[in-house]
Amino acid sequence: MNARRHQKPDEDQRPKWLNSPVTNYEGTLPQIRQYIPTFERRSFALTQPGNERSRLNERLDTIVRLPFGEDQNMVPVGVVSKDYALVPHTAVLDVAANALKLCGISLDNVKAHLVITDYGERMALSLFLPDKFRFDPGDGHPMAMRLECLNSVDGSTRFRALMGWFRLVCSNGLIIGVTRSDIRRRHVGDFNLHDVGQVLMSGVDESENEKKNFEKWRKTAITVERLVPWIEKDLRKGWGFKAATRAFHIARTGADVEICGQYKDTTPTTIPVRETKPVPGAPKRCGNLFDVSQILAWLAKERRDVQEQLEWREQISNLLESLN
Repeated sequence: MNARRHQKPDEDQRPKWLNSPVTNYEGTLPQIRQYIPTFERRSFALTQPGNERSRLNERLDTIVRLPFGEDQNMVPVGVVSKDYALVPHTAVLDVAANALKLCGISLDNVKAHLVITDYGERMALSLFLPDKFRFDPGDGHPMAMRLECLNSVDGSTRFRALMGWFRLVCSNGLIIGVTRSDIRRRHVGDFNLHDVGQVLMSGVDESENEKKNFEKWRKTAITVERLVPWIEKDLRKGWGFKAATRAFHIARTGADVEICGQYKDTTPTTIPVRETKPVPGAPKRCGNLFDVSQILAWLAKERRDVQEQLEWREQISNLLESLN
């Protein structure tokens, strides 16, 4: 059985990653692998008229996607320096799978989610740990632990491995706020993928502390009235007018909105809006700090660009600190 491909939206509505459209797949690790192309580095040169040879660039190489699936053409996807370390996506998948095995986690119980650009130059791989690692923060909506690996073959994105929580009801993600459960590597020099195992083990070890932190957030009462100055100042400054407006109305009603009034002489809490859709898992009225964290996670997930989604998720903890 093949991995399940998410329905492809209209071209102009497709999520993107640094302006490259992406496709999502879900399945087991073996099922996901078939959607990951392979790449080679080649000399950087031009084809001259009459197939004459051109002088090679002595400082740069080209990264080429090899024939893949129904497309039997080779496609150049990037130009990199000679000291660039090409890290294949399949190598990332293999190292992540091995890390799970070393932690005693059966791959049969791991669900994989792949986000990959059309030419395959960037990949985000999420591996969801088995049910025994899930946690119900007290609202009846479980959160799953996941290992995320992000990689590029063209040097556009640093390799990253990080642990986080994923709220199943609304596909919201929160990054574990522990430094040692997050690594970043440039694709140069002695590049070592095997720190992924340490990220996984550290994340699992810290999970109990994270659960206690979520429980603390659940017990920290936050009224909508208390949110107003934070939304008007901190959130507006950090994420902009529109996101601040949406956060305010989700906190008030549990539903997302779009702005339909004029910005002039208004604020995020006073501008006219139109309700669009209920936010899955959101209460009708925000009551605690955990609810706020999920509002922010929802807004981060709704960003169309994969890079922005990650950047916004990373800012959630700091934004909450300014409120707590």
